[in-house]
Amino acid sequence: MHIRLILSLILSFTIGVSLGHYKPEFFAIPISYIKNFLIDDEKNIYKESILRLEKDFLRGSCGSEEEGYSFFVAGHVYGTPGELYKGIYQPFKTNNILNSCLFMPLGFLLGDAVVEASEIEFEILKKEIDSFRKDTKIYISPGNHEVGSGKYNAKRDVYMNNFGDTYKYFKYRDDLFIVLDGNENNWNIADDQLEMLRNLASREENYNNVFIFSHQVIWNDPQKKEFLGLIPNSNEGKAEKLTFWSDVFPLIKDLGSKVYIFAGDVGAFDNRSEFFYNNFSGVSFFATGMGGGKRDNFLLIHVKKDRVNIDLIEL
Repeated sequence: MHIRLILSLILSFTIGVSLGHYKPEFFAIPISYIKNFLIDDEKNIYKESILRLEKDFLRGSCGSEEEGYSFFVAGHVYGTPGELYKGIYQPFKTNNILNSCLFMPLGFLLGDAVVEASEIEFEILKKEIDSFRKDTKIYISPGNHEVGSGKYNAKRDVYMNNFGDTYKYFKYRDDLFIVLDGNENNWNIADDQLEMLRNLASREENYNNVFIFSHQVIWNDPQKKEFLGLIPNSNEGKAEKLTFWSDVFPLIKDLGSKVYIFAGDVGAFDNRSEFFYNNFSGVSFFATGMGGGKRDNFLLIHVKKDRVNIDLIEL
């Protein structure tokens, strides 16, 4: 059994290298794969996360505008590594539950929505977004496939020419939405983005819910047992030291009555880490993604008055 798993990991790694998933930390992800499979072969982060989700949240349904509102959260939406880019992952965009939602004013693509940043692929993506739903405004939290690593590179320029700013915030009803760009500073939220969060934290506004989105799993900390076993698709551009817990978490944890954080760089490979959920210090942390062909998933969030229900939709 272990030999089959190792061969599968080697194949996934080879594909990942060709697509830029494992640069520059060439062996970081494969080692974590092997460690998870060989040392604790029975551990299944996906199943454990579902059990926690079912314990903490009720399933919901899309209702009318008068009842509340719903939005989707989808990660790694270009889909299967190694395939020619044809737009958003077909099983996601044709999902019956997604398309039957009555009132869904918002949607969030958490990065890796294209294979390679280019005018051609961005034009395909824009057409996909425009044809998705007339009543849904879609936001992108860009990944390394969209904007590369660092503040200054050609990928970022092409992306911004097509989609504008890479980070932003807005209020919808009584809730706050924050879209972050983890690529600017090697997975760290710094400079103008951090100042944006400081300004939001200094305001005396009462939000029912605060929803925060990033591509990278910027909050993943191996020193915290609540996040053990979570395997991102890639560590590309990741700084040696992450500052989420020292710089970001103190600013966001009390922004609203309830705070939810979503990341989208999982799901590209069959590693039982395609969905993650846990609660830490009163804040709900999620990772969701697709493309590996096993346990592909996205989330539907239903906000009805003071209640938030969450559906994990398996493709």
